[in-house]
Amino acid sequence: MFYKFNELENKLVKTIPYEIEKYLTPLSLAIWFMDDGSNLGKGAKIVTNCFTYKELQFLCEIIFKKYNLIVTLHSGGKNKGYSLYINSKSMPLFSKIVKPYMLPSLNYKLGDY
Repeated sequence: MFYKFNELENKLVKTIPYEIEKYLTPLSLAIWFMDDGSNLGKGAKIVTNCFTYKELQFLCEIIFKKYNLIVTLHSGGKNKGYSLYINSKSMPLFSKIVKPYMLPSLNYKLGDY
């Protein structure tokens, strides 16, 4: 987990660093998905409410660049942040990337993939 100090709130807050690409491995994606992910219709989501919209846009770009996955942001509601939504077209590839690292008991989170 990455943190930065927020002087306005006088506390540490989670952040997405600019060098996230080197840390975003298939194993780290699988762990993140097992912890904060779920299937959502024919796609999937990863809850990321604590990050800023700008950070999450950057993360979507990195995920597309590195893994060719279509990931968009879904609002959690007013003042509830955003979740990463893995497009249904990307689910077969996403599953192929993370499934080797997932605990078998959590494969249900991938839905039919």
